[in-house]
Amino acid sequence: MTPRLKLAMEHDGPSRGRYVRDVVQQLLKLHAIRGALLVAADGFVIAAEVPDSVAVEPLAAMAARLGRELEASAIRMGRASFSTAMFSGPDGPMFVAAAPIGYVVVLAEQGANLEAIRTATDEAVALIQAQF
Repeated sequence: MTPRLKLAMEHDGPSRGRYVRDVVQQLLKLHAIRGALLVAADGFVIAAEVPDSVAVEPLAAMAARLGRELEASAIRMGRASFSTAMFSGPDGPMFVAAAPIGYVVVLAEQGANLEAIRTATDEAVALIQAQF
């Protein structure tokens, strides 16, 4: 069974900033996700929920750089954009997905169900896209 992000969309409710922070926080409720960020294309941290052991600013800068490179590569290959990319690291996989206002970054635990994490990341992008 694939986990689903659940977030009420209230058009008269909280601001867009609060909304995207809620999307990031909802990701953390899923099994095997240890951190999530929303990063602008320039590396500015829009929202972040990561363990204290993770340096947010360098991670955001790296994710923005990776996202820009992936977008440029997609254009060179004749595609509009990339959707979601996964990178492996010693602490677990990291997913980077293009969103209308930057990149959704998800840090997963070792041994996580990669397809479930990818699906949750894509759902987070869709929720953000619905607001922008």
